[in-house]
Amino acid sequence: MKRVIFLSYSRPQADEARRIELALLGEGHTVFRDRSTLRPGETFDSRIRAAIDDSDLFVFLISPASIVAGQYTLTELEFAQQKWRHPSGHVLPVLVEPTPKAAIPEYLRAVTMLQPSGDLAAEVTAAVDRLTAPWWRWLLRPRGVALLVVIAVLAVLGVWEGGSRIIEHGRRNREAVAIVKQAELQVQGGNYAAAWDALQKGNAAYPDSAAIVAAQEAVAMQWLENARGSQLTGNLKDIADAVLPVLSRGATAHTGQGAADLLAHMGWAEFLRAREGVGGIDPTQHYRHALAIDPGNVYAHTMWAFEILRNNGSLAEAKPHVAAALAAGRARPYVRQMQIAALLWVHTSNNEDEIVRVANDMRLAGEVMQDAGPRSDPEKLWSIYTSRLIYGNDKAQFLAAVSPADHLATFRWLYPEDTFPKETYLYTYVLAQLQENGGDRAAALATHRRVLAELAARGVKAGRIVDDATAAVTRLSR
Repeated sequence: MKRVIFLSYSRPQADEARRIELALLGEGHTVFRDRSTLRPGETFDSRIRAAIDDSDLFVFLISPASIVAGQYTLTELEFAQQKWRHPSGHVLPVLVEPTPKAAIPEYLRAVTMLQPSGDLAAEVTAAVDRLTAPWWRWLLRPRGVALLVVIAVLAVLGVWEGGSRIIEHGRRNREAVAIVKQAELQVQGGNYAAAWDALQKGNAAYPDSAAIVAAQEAVAMQWLENARGSQLTGNLKDIADAVLPVLSRGATAHTGQGAADLLAHMGWAEFLRAREGVGGIDPTQHYRHALAIDPGNVYAHTMWAFEILRNNGSLAEAKPHVAAALAAGRARPYVRQMQIAALLWVHTSNNEDEIVRVANDMRLAGEVMQDAGPRSDPEKLWSIYTSRLIYGNDKAQFLAAVSPADHLATFRWLYPEDTFPKETYLYTYVLAQLQENGGDRAAALATHRRVLAELAARGVKAGRIVDDATAAVTRLSR
């Protein structure tokens, strides 16, 4: 039996909620998810209450964030409790993140909670199917009685257009979901232009499809984040111009984090337009607006920090934005990638020192450096080691950026010796200096001797590196 389902979730679970929504739509169910379903200008509380009153099933995604006092999810749960005094057969609690049992509202604990162990969307869809009420209970509801009356009238008249419309509605839902899945596969392959074209055509064919609208917004943001590597004949302005109307529409339709995400990406689109020499709105206006709605918004903070540093602003001004973005707890790889790109935009000794501190923090936290695109982040950072330790620019300041032990460990983490792609003697020369800086005289002596041996094998017997390594061998042999 196809159901009208209300999906309640906290903002950190937005991606999981979207996947569940698509899976349920694919099965022919009608889904109300506030971010994708609420239209501009509607009164939020009354629309949410009406949607819950009109639903057959209430799916609640349980996580620490969704049950914190003050969260709107608890208001939605209260509306559900007002409709159904007991949750049995009407409420499906889904444990999506480890949550203390005692903290979970008693109303949700009154029924068995779904604790997915595999694909979340598939298991929720299966549980919804199992909760389908017996036909006679459904017929006791006002809509069931109304449907019997309609069927009787249609049978008398011999007209079954209503059934045809239901079949057609299901077909359109399935086709819309298929378009979204096609676009997702194209995005995974990096072909944002093809995904965008498919969704634009899908929106024209199915303008009422919430799944296609949500997919357009998601692809618009991802395309902007990966504009340099996307497949599009044209320039960055073309991408920005293509996606700005969808971002603007979504920012108006959504509230909270969803609206702020879209607003921040509108600012990034304006930055890309400016790079192509097209005047427009100052990106920081959009970032400021986004943070007024969602003070901890990861994208607005990250992009604002980038804007500060690319304009040769101070680290002291940019770092609070980066700290707030990291504290948001989502999109962390994106934050790090943007942080490094911003610090590399204007090469200064202070920015280069900060990059080493960032790399060291990432190593200690078990994070991974970005390695996609034409050049990986470690490759970009190699120029810093070249400048500071091979050519000796502000060498003492660079060596003091992090502790000697961390300096050496981070260098080895960035550049494992057996995979280093450049001239071996340059790697060995940097390694020797970091070993000596860390107080390991024996290792540094051996590595400096390796430098001289490698250069001799190349027929190089004089030069600055030879002189420095020779002096180091003499110094460390005492």
